[in-house]
Amino acid sequence: MPTSSHQGYVTGYKGVKIFHSVTMADRPEWIIFLHGLGGDLTAWQKERAHFSKLGFSSIAFDQRGHGLSDRPTNFEDYRVEIFVKDLLSLVNHYHISKFYLVGHCFGGMVSMTAAAMHPSLAQRLILIDTSYKIPAFSEHRIERTLLSHLFSFLGKNLSTKHISKHANFDKFFGTADLDFNRVLSDILHTSLKSYFMIMHELTAFNATELLSLIKIPSLVVEGSKDSVFPPEVALSLKNRIKNSEIDIVEQANHIIVLNNPVDLNKSIERFLFE
Repeated sequence: MPTSSHQGYVTGYKGVKIFHSVTMADRPEWIIFLHGLGGDLTAWQKERAHFSKLGFSSIAFDQRGHGLSDRPTNFEDYRVEIFVKDLLSLVNHYHISKFYLVGHCFGGMVSMTAAAMHPSLAQRLILIDTSYKIPAFSEHRIERTLLSHLFSFLGKNLSTKHISKHANFDKFFGTADLDFNRVLSDILHTSLKSYFMIMHELTAFNATELLSLIKIPSLVVEGSKDSVFPPEVALSLKNRIKNSEIDIVEQANHIIVLNNPVDLNKSIERFLFE
């Protein structure tokens, strides 16, 4: 059972303030959760509650540009490696020596990059509905270039104004992958500038060469109905990480963290205790 909890800010890379939530429990292992693009730390409420009951301490945080964290205004501040530096700031701040890293969608991209760049950082890696590259951007050079220019223009010219509070994800339970109201909520809570700066980064994201550097046991969790990163993408990811396995959650879509927390918790729990 959790023994204490608190929330607040730590200083991330280049002084960016990172809002986070900590739950302390009995086991020596921690779980660190990274949300997807447009999300925030509250997306993990059901997962964190489940693992707190099992005795795991946990941290979830608003990645830069999201939630209550700062929103830098330069493109270079949204490179995936910079998000990794923010993660390291949290790990160092709490002197965490043993933890499991869980990332959904964009959070999975940050997590796999962290595991590759820092092989001894985490003990286990869980990647949920994510990819080592964006298929639609990576396979077609002309489309990728056009999208990169579009996202660059939007990131330079749009506002950092945003809804200055965490989203209410409960009202999006059961929504489809591209539900208009949820996506709009994601963008408005993130800010147009931050959202499209990150999208610009993703047009060039390709971790193919990094995956061979991941040595820790890894689990790829995939919804069978995910239309953003379909199961064949997850299978390719699993095949490129040597010490890995895959778990397909039947009838789940890309929003598995919100829509299928019970199934997701079972999958992660099995992997951590095997």
